[in-house]
Amino acid sequence: MSLSSVLLEKLPLISLDLETTGLQTRTDRVVQIGAIDPYDATNYLDMLVNPDMAIPPRSTDIHGISDDMVADKPLLTQAFPRLRDSINDRVVIGYNIGFDLAIIAAETDRHGIAWDIPPALCVRQMATIALGRDAIMMMGTLETLAQHFEIPLADRHTAIGDAIMTGKLFRALLVELKTQGINTYADLQKATATLDDQRIAGTNAGWVDVAAIQQPYASFRALSRIDPFPYSHKIDDLMITKPLIMPPDSIVLDAAYRMKQEKRECVFVGTSPDQVIGIVSERDIVHCMALPVDEVTRARDIRLSSIMASPVLTVSEDDYMHVAMARMQKHDIRHLGVTNPSGAMTGYISGRELNRLRLTDAMIIGDDINQAENGDDMGNPIKGLPLLSQSLLDEGLKAYAIASVISSQYRAALARSAALAEQIMCADGLPPPAEYAVLILGSAGREESLLAADQDHAIIYGLDKKKQNRLDLAATQQWFEQLGQHIADIMNSAGIPYCTGGVMANTATWCKSLTDWTKTVRGWISRGSAKDVLHVDIFFDYHCVYGAQHLADTLQKQIIRIVRGQLDFLKLLASNIQSQHAGISFWGGFVTENGRFNVKRNLLLPITESLRVLSVSRSISIRNSVERAEQLMAKGNIPPEIILLAEDLQFCIKLVLRQQINDISKGLAPTTLIDLGALSSREKKTLKSVQGRVKHLEQLLFDCLFG
Repeated sequence: MSLSSVLLEKLPLISLDLETTGLQTRTDRVVQIGAIDPYDATNYLDMLVNPDMAIPPRSTDIHGISDDMVADKPLLTQAFPRLRDSINDRVVIGYNIGFDLAIIAAETDRHGIAWDIPPALCVRQMATIALGRDAIMMMGTLETLAQHFEIPLADRHTAIGDAIMTGKLFRALLVELKTQGINTYADLQKATATLDDQRIAGTNAGWVDVAAIQQPYASFRALSRIDPFPYSHKIDDLMITKPLIMPPDSIVLDAAYRMKQEKRECVFVGTSPDQVIGIVSERDIVHCMALPVDEVTRARDIRLSSIMASPVLTVSEDDYMHVAMARMQKHDIRHLGVTNPSGAMTGYISGRELNRLRLTDAMIIGDDINQAENGDDMGNPIKGLPLLSQSLLDEGLKAYAIASVISSQYRAALARSAALAEQIMCADGLPPPAEYAVLILGSAGREESLLAADQDHAIIYGLDKKKQNRLDLAATQQWFEQLGQHIADIMNSAGIPYCTGGVMANTATWCKSLTDWTKTVRGWISRGSAKDVLHVDIFFDYHCVYGAQHLADTLQKQIIRIVRGQLDFLKLLASNIQSQHAGISFWGGFVTENGRFNVKRNLLLPITESLRVLSVSRSISIRNSVERAEQLMAKGNIPPEIILLAEDLQFCIKLVLRQQINDISKGLAPTTLIDLGALSSREKKTLKSVQGRVKHLEQLLFDCLFG
């Protein structure tokens, strides 16, 4: 949504302050970061930063930070991801915040880190509007303004202390601004735009002119006023945990007492989280009081099993909120169970909690896939992904988050295709001969899909060791390959084309029993041929979308055990990463193909493969590349360049997604090639920095693995 109409007290905020080596925005460095939510003191960032240069004594005299204090602290390249996470789509406020933003812009430019200046409000400018220019001439410092509003002075000239004080000052100024009719973000932007003297003085000093920052705007296309919230939050972030579960023979009186005691709107009926058979809501209990009863049976003694709704509709923890919201609207229900990959209930979604969200037809794309009856039904929502992506991009959602949304739709399409394929087999009198799991591979497994995806999937099936000799193993294999063929056909009819490389579960290469998959992985590791390495690159990022999750989990544990200590194979994986040139020409320019730069081949693949190799070497099972980088840093003994790879990956995905959306709007097929002429000068400079880091990835990997 556009920020323009948002009330000032409803803005998502982060109060930011930096301590630096000096006041020159182009050359001075960050030595301390302080950031805090003015409405939630538990959400804060307070850290020292090694500026990689000597701190002048005159600066130390002000903030008290010396060279010794920062000698062992993280560099800006290591600290920046935490700063970015703190800002996280919020409006940044600060006292003379234009200075702080200019410092960050210079630091990220210096290190070649992608960063877009966020929406911001200068609290000094707010004070000028609220109190008048003459008053600011008399008390224009943060300290004097704080004293004027009786805000306690604490930890002055520390980044976090000043950030806290600024947040309190912002809230105090809101009262003054309201008396002047300044209530919304747009009102304040219009007022601060008139402060020409302050704005000119700031820009002359090299500060960012926050009044001139272009704000996110709402898209009024076919998906009008789409709310990015349901597409940017997963269910496990918002669900109510620890659901109340009671046995079927429990009575209404006991359920009502427990619901009141534990402040729950509903009770799930079952014997355990993985054996839930029904749900009873507050409304059900009220209705049961109207049931006819005799003198012996009283309404409150009615058993839950007799009034429960069954079966319980559920969604997965990994789904995005738009899936839950659409399902609740479609079935006209107020509660939706949430299950983990094993099928056990871990929480629920409450309609009451979601009332503040705008649920429109534009949000129901996800559940259309889950309810599709054939490939053609899935085709329309799949075709709608480019428009959805454009709308979310227009709304200010990060490209990497949009890639995750796209991935969730591809995952949903594969899961639904598997369910429909099984129905086809059963209708032919061929029920599953064993339990199985359908896996999605590659970028969708990492939650990094873009708009040019084809099919990449596999099947694992289990065999009962006690019955294995009596099973017709060939017939079992044939059944699952046929299932894989149906899956591929349904996906293709939905607009997700067959994989030209044949990475689909309709062949024995990608359809195996758990035992055979374990043997196959052992073979890849022991032989180490070019084909084996390629298979590892394709397969090791799998994610289970349908069926027996425990088969996928078991195989993952086997893979970790098999790879552990296999240094020769890790070395082979590392040497296979094509990062030596990173798309840099002999003369230092960009290597292009028909005038475009191949971001996937030159940058994305080397980055994702490097993070995969390092994760495998340290037994990290997570698939997402950014989370891999974070876990690698948490393990220790990893150079700071690794966390920058996560930043570089997100930057590259942004460039590709933006180009794909533009190409599709012109009737061109989406690819991973970008038009360099469409990049800003800053983006080109950042892209060159990414190339430089990728070029040295092979040496970095060898240092991490064998240094």
